[in-house]
Amino acid sequence: MASIFRPTVIRYVDKEGNRVTKSTPGAKRIREKSNTWRGRYIDAKGKERTVSLLTDKGLSQAKLAAIVQRVREEIAGVRRPDPYEVHREIPLLCPKCTGAGCKNDKDKAIPCEANHLTGFREHLEAKGNSKDYVSLIISRVRTVCSGCSFKVLDDLAAGRVAAWLKDQRAAGKGPQTSNHFVASLKTFGNWLYKDRRHPEHPFAHLTKVNAKVDVRCVRRVLSREELSRLVHAAEQGKPYRGLSGKDRAMLYVLASFTGLRVSELASLTEMSFVFSTTPPTVTIEAGYSKHRREDVLPLHPMLAAKLAEWLQERRARMDGRIAVKATGTKPNGSGKPCDDADRLFPGTWSERSSKMLRKDLEAARQFWLLELDELERDQYARTGFLQFKTSEGQADFHALRHTFITNLANSGVHPKLAKELARHSTITLTMDRYAHVGLADMNSALQMLPAMSELPTAVQSHTLTSDAPERVLVAPMVALETVQPGNTQEISLVLESPESSVSESEEPLIIRDLRASLRTLEKGPAAGVEPATPGLQNRWWLDSDKLWICRCG
Repeated sequence: MASIFRPTVIRYVDKEGNRVTKSTPGAKRIREKSNTWRGRYIDAKGKERTVSLLTDKGLSQAKLAAIVQRVREEIAGVRRPDPYEVHREIPLLCPKCTGAGCKNDKDKAIPCEANHLTGFREHLEAKGNSKDYVSLIISRVRTVCSGCSFKVLDDLAAGRVAAWLKDQRAAGKGPQTSNHFVASLKTFGNWLYKDRRHPEHPFAHLTKVNAKVDVRCVRRVLSREELSRLVHAAEQGKPYRGLSGKDRAMLYVLASFTGLRVSELASLTEMSFVFSTTPPTVTIEAGYSKHRREDVLPLHPMLAAKLAEWLQERRARMDGRIAVKATGTKPNGSGKPCDDADRLFPGTWSERSSKMLRKDLEAARQFWLLELDELERDQYARTGFLQFKTSEGQADFHALRHTFITNLANSGVHPKLAKELARHSTITLTMDRYAHVGLADMNSALQMLPAMSELPTAVQSHTLTSDAPERVLVAPMVALETVQPGNTQEISLVLESPESSVSESEEPLIIRDLRASLRTLEKGPAAGVEPATPGLQNRWWLDSDKLWICRCG
């Protein structure tokens, strides 16, 4: 049995008749019939289902009749049941909040109507992803669905997404932002396919664009002097979002010697460090690591010593704060209680980490310019030293990670080890994006090439005369193999006269083998060797490190 009906809906409008929320002052409650028809039927499993139809009654009846006919064919065994039918009518976004999250009159979150995006959010949260990551992915998928007018699964089309992304790039969005949308959509499509909500991956063939043609954010590497002055300026700086100057200085040193990300640094506690082992280590919990695995990294000996000293000084400061908190006042007499946190770098600095580093860079640059005289100050003020943004890129907080990896590469660390220390998925990411190479580095690499040796002097040949004997160089003394009978490799060279000879007892082993070969040649021609010239006798002698043979008449 099947039937169609129009459900009753409740709306709230203002005096002008515009639709408003229930909490709007002066809102009038209106009870009316929905414009869209609904259909009620019994499926092949005997369950009652309700399906949204159309605004036209006749077309709605025809659509419901087609659904009922399909159910009859499935019961009779004529048609195979569609496993995806139950998901086809479920909207992609909640019709009330379009995926942003429903709230009641008291601004508290309430469950949304059944939709695929809510299921996708629950899937991401169940995998242990961070809240920020889940919110970012959901926001991107919701933006694309709204921009492309995707309402149900059958609307999903990679071609419409590609056209929408093209319009976004034309409006000023960068190619990297476009690629982020593609990656999020692929994650969503992969979940739809694996969760048996869609027969295929709807975005499998959606490709990314070349982000290198328009890079919006290029980071530069801080030099050793820039980093030293930055740390010094931070030590003397005022607190920033709950982080003192000394703690910021230690934070910059730790970031540039470990390559830890902002979220990883903000999660560190005193229990994260172990100084009793060789080498000392720092542990990043899986919940804060980007690849969701626990990471144990070694520490540089200099960094470990500075950290131990800083932690001891921090304990003394924290003991003083706890004592002050017991009295309920601060040393400055403000009367406000002092919060105690287990994190080594507390506060909200991680939300504005780049702005924090930029302020410390500006302070370091001012200190540096004050050290110069007036003439030098005018000359060096135009340089990019300690500037946040230069022609090479910008020095935000993530640039400290670039500095760490670049220093590894410049120190001759094997690329495989650099990849493991950076905790990257591919070595290409480590070498291409994070390892920066400048003109000075390329010039230094060229200086490491070996010097070109002098070319050997060409041997001058002389014309033989009938009176001069023929002399042939058989082999140098540095030969590695003996000459076997019947094999000759001769380099013609003419000498005016032999100068010396050596007795057999003074012959090296290789010379004895050569002499034995010559005697064999004198006895008779071997296979592949022309007979000796009649009337000529072979004589040999040593000249420096060469064996000479003279054929004299």
